[in-house]
Amino acid sequence: MTALAPEFFIKQIFHASYVEQQRLQSLWSGYGHITRYRVKTDADDSSVILKAIDWGNVAKHPRGWQSDLAHQRKMDSYQVECHWYAHWSATTQGSIRVPRYLGSYQQATVLYLLLEDLDASGFNLRCSQLESNQTMVVLHWLANFHAHYLITDPATNWPEGLWPQGTYWHLATRPDEWQAMVDGPLKKSAKALDYTMRDCSYQTLVHGDAKIANFCFRRDLSEVAAVDFQYIGRGIGVQDVAYFLGSCLSEPQLEEDLEYLLDIYFSELARCIIARGESPDLAESVTQEWYRLFPVAWADFHRFIMGWSPNHVKNTALSRRLTRLGLQALN
Repeated sequence: MTALAPEFFIKQIFHASYVEQQRLQSLWSGYGHITRYRVKTDADDSSVILKAIDWGNVAKHPRGWQSDLAHQRKMDSYQVECHWYAHWSATTQGSIRVPRYLGSYQQATVLYLLLEDLDASGFNLRCSQLESNQTMVVLHWLANFHAHYLITDPATNWPEGLWPQGTYWHLATRPDEWQAMVDGPLKKSAKALDYTMRDCSYQTLVHGDAKIANFCFRRDLSEVAAVDFQYIGRGIGVQDVAYFLGSCLSEPQLEEDLEYLLDIYFSELARCIIARGESPDLAESVTQEWYRLFPVAWADFHRFIMGWSPNHVKNTALSRRLTRLGLQALN
């Protein structure tokens, strides 16, 4: 059966008389596109965002990493994201702003995900870099998100419908990149890094791809919303924190302000845990465990970089130093 055209899908959802499209961007490796649609009904004239995926017509990976495993990971990631929006996103609270889910459609190799237009809701600023003091709004978003989904005794199927292990770079999903690494302490310790994070006492949902490009800001940087939940799943909060800070700050900024920024995140995390009715003792236990694991989380991402693209700009002296600290923390 031929898939429904996006325009007809949107007309069905809104009983619209007219829709008009504005292509925004293509998805990684040609898996589809993101489009803004103007929607006119008898009562309203508004806009929505459609994420249209077609994994039957896929381009080559820009860095050459193309395999059946990589293709399956991508297909699964879009199913996970759709499940997150349809079944989990409504459980978030006001301080954890995400696009409102409006509907979805799947036929054969085509998947449509229809979402609130965050630009129209006032989150119309995108950033590629930040000053250290501007990261606070995202660190607070992450702390609220991680506290909200904190779990100490997860069921075997938790989180249902999401990744049993979040992030796009974790070891089990990147065997080819691990094989490509030069032999050395980091490659030898990859399984230990992975196990240490999976075995810790306090787990939560991690965004899994919390780079600066996946946050939408108000113009005054007072609020932020997150998008792109393809790799949301079980993990520890500092995985998101490490990836976010590395995505938006320069090496000198991180050298100077890292401890200050971690203090901001962990202070807000503790406050949020207590605000949800947990004890100060639990909040302290979580923050202590995750603080200790920050260099482990950093080293785990650096392990991915060293297999995927060792000459990448993220392979910095600071990243190598934090990685050594992560390896030392295993002993």
